[in-house]
Amino acid sequence: MKNQYSLNSLLLLVFFSTYIFSKPYKGGELRTEDSFRYGRFEVRMKSAFGDGVVSSFFTYRDFWEEGLTSNSNWNEIDFEWLGNYDDKVQTNLIIQNTWDLPELVDLNVNPHEDFHTYAIEWTPVNVNFFIDDQLIRTVTNFYTDSLYHYQKLMMNIWQPTYEDWVGEFDPSILPVYAFYDWVKYYAYVPNSGNAGTNNDFILFWTDDFDYYDASRWDKANHTWDGNNCDLIYSNVVFEYGYLILCLTNSTETGYNGDPLLVHSDPLPKTISIGAPFPNPFNNSVVFPIHGTESGFAEYAIYDILGNKIRSEKSLVIDRGTNNVYWNGTGKNGEEVSSGTYFFQIKDKDYNEIRKVSFLK
Repeated sequence: MKNQYSLNSLLLLVFFSTYIFSKPYKGGELRTEDSFRYGRFEVRMKSAFGDGVVSSFFTYRDFWEEGLTSNSNWNEIDFEWLGNYDDKVQTNLIIQNTWDLPELVDLNVNPHEDFHTYAIEWTPVNVNFFIDDQLIRTVTNFYTDSLYHYQKLMMNIWQPTYEDWVGEFDPSILPVYAFYDWVKYYAYVPNSGNAGTNNDFILFWTDDFDYYDASRWDKANHTWDGNNCDLIYSNVVFEYGYLILCLTNSTETGYNGDPLLVHSDPLPKTISIGAPFPNPFNNSVVFPIHGTESGFAEYAIYDILGNKIRSEKSLVIDRGTNNVYWNGTGKNGEEVSSGTYFFQIKDKDYNEIRKVSFLK
């Protein structure tokens, strides 16, 4: 009986400690299983808006995993989007926790409104930062000769306590989201690649975030001093062909937005999508795709929960109108239930979503 009381007391202590010390907001973080030494890291994403909010794409030496505890082992290479700036991005290097090199870079775009492609090139002699293939910053060998430890690739969204850095946070803006369309990793192969500066890189893998690949990624479940939120699994969401990192309050976690808001930038001039018809439909619906030249695209159909119903990776687009028909069946020919569905068409740079209602 005494042991039972002790066990109950311990469980109560754990419960109340978790309740008392949990943080008021919840964020999300995704990191690779593997670590990398040098390479080109690319992402197409739309950052989160709002004073006091940070979303990111960066490499990080997980020295804790290596059994080290001193911050003197800390290495990072960062893109950080501060929600209080709609015309800037912060680039940064942290090297052995000795050099912290933040630099705010002016942009000609609002990173919170549209998707853009960002890249980090890390070599033994320099680190380059790119936006939409335009070089925006180079850090040379004075620092990078100390930047040689293996690092994981990471993305997160969080709420710092440092108002002088990110501005004063207003929780009424919650929830807010950062959207990641794809990530690419290029291995560093000097003088023998086919991509990046001097063709020093070669594509090793791409993740389009059509699903959570647990062999490649880990979801985080932790926090740190100076962070007003706990990073939790449920705020790392894979829906509608995107990774969505969520910053929420403690009770309404996960992605609760309209899937049509995931994407905001227009399709390229070579392709456009018209209104599906009939809508609602009970037999077959037509998605008219208009092309100004021949090419390829891909499409997918999702249900209201974000489950992919069917897809085609290499849709031939001819000049003129191209009709894509859907008869309300899944990839194996089974009839789906009545409800709302989302048709997504995209290529490597753009995508668009249309909503339809299926009535049996």
